[in-house]
Order: sequence, then structure tokens, then C-alpha cells
Amino acid sequence: MKKIEFRLDSNLYSKDAIFKCVYWYSNEFNINISMIENSIYFLELEPKQEISEEKYTSTINKLNQDLIDFNLRDIITKETQNLRDLLVAKAFSNGEYDEEPPGEYSDPVGFKLN
Repeated sequence: MKKIEFRLDSNLYSKDAIFKCVYWYSNEFNINISMIENSIYFLELEPKQEISEEKYTSTINKLNQDLIDFNLRDIITKETQNLRDLLVAKAFSNGEYDEEPPGEYSDPVGFKLN
């Protein structure tokens, strides 16, 4: 059976993103993830059943796209953590942060403010 193998630089892909991504392949593949050369993840996906050459190629392409997708999601999650914390704090503040900001509203674009 043909295995799918990937080598991923840990400086580019987070461990969390890799595990979240390959989880979705666990129904069809046995998955092995290991660290080699101190900064390279080695992914090995072995099909649980025989797969066609077309399925093999499409899985490689999809896995590559999914790794980028999950890594980007991980980056966005980290970059927006403070904003999400503020939104949660405001949601549970019982009106503590409901006062109007100081100053006057302006309308430089031409929208009507009420």
C-alpha cells in the first residue's frame, strides 16, 4: 500500500495546526507524526484500505491545502486572542462597560449618525 509522507518545518507549521488538520484524515488513514532533525515534523498517512492513484493524488493535494488552512486559522486565533478576551469580558460585565466613549461623533464619510 502506498503511504503519503510529508515533512513540515516546525518554524512554519504549529504542532496544534498539524494535529487539528490530520485528525480529519483519521477515518481513512492510520497516521504517524514524529519529530526529526529537531525542527521537522514527519507525517506518514497509511491508507486503511487500498486506494486508487487518483484518490492518492487528490488526498496529497487536499492535505497540502488543509495544512495551510489550519495553520492560518491557528495564526488568526493567536493574533485575535486579546480581542476575543475583551468581547467575552464585555459580554459578562453586567453593563460595567456600557458608557459612551468620550468626545463627539463625526461623520467624515457622509453617513448619518443618530
